[in-house]
Amino acid sequence: MRQADRWREVTAARIPAQYLAALAPVRSVDGVRVHPAGELAWVCWPAGRADVVKCLLPVPGVVFLSRRRGVWFRFGSRLPCDDVPPEGDGEPVPAVLVPARFQPVAPPITLLTAGVLRVVRGGEPKPATALVCVIGELLKWADVATTAELAAVRAVRCGDRAILLGSRLPSIPGAVRFWGKDVLVPIGFRPDPELSPSGLRAACGVADGELLLLDDTGAEVIPCRAFEHLTRASVRLGSV
Repeated sequence: MRQADRWREVTAARIPAQYLAALAPVRSVDGVRVHPAGELAWVCWPAGRADVVKCLLPVPGVVFLSRRRGVWFRFGSRLPCDDVPPEGDGEPVPAVLVPARFQPVAPPITLLTAGVLRVVRGGEPKPATALVCVIGELLKWADVATTAELAAVRAVRCGDRAILLGSRLPSIPGAVRFWGKDVLVPIGFRPDPELSPSGLRAACGVADGELLLLDDTGAEVIPCRAFEHLTRASVRLGSV
């Protein structure tokens, strides 16, 4: 029998399932069916379909079979084989190449809960950059402080309290010292949750040119332009 005639008898092949895309050129050919079998796949087609054979010839590990008098033979072998295509109609090529229709599912709804921003004990030691004291104690210190000591700090008054900024802060009884630059936190404490300064400012809605002060009473936003260099007169007059 001529080689061409022998190829006309081939009507099935076993290929690795990962190479099923090789059937794309014959996806519209009537009668080409696929039987998925795990990592392998069986492909069956009507006799004489040279186009199907041509698509499968380059596939690594392909095994061609032909059926004569109800018995399956490997191509080029005269002995029957036991590894044969399964019975049944199988699936059309488009069904194994194109994903099946799917139903879109909405993502789960996650309910957001409000977080509580607070300060808790802990964190690494930090140098003091600010302090908060009562006006009465600030006045006592200002009466005995030197001009250089007064000029080394900037201050703002908030009710009966004063907030001082500087790298050389005075020792004032009852004062609470803070660390930080754009966000002030009491010495020995850290924010909880421990976000970055920019994250804390964003969470509290702090704009550029404003300072965020955190303590055990909550959060306070202070305009930076409100701070002025401290003078003895400003303390006595209560303008600080």
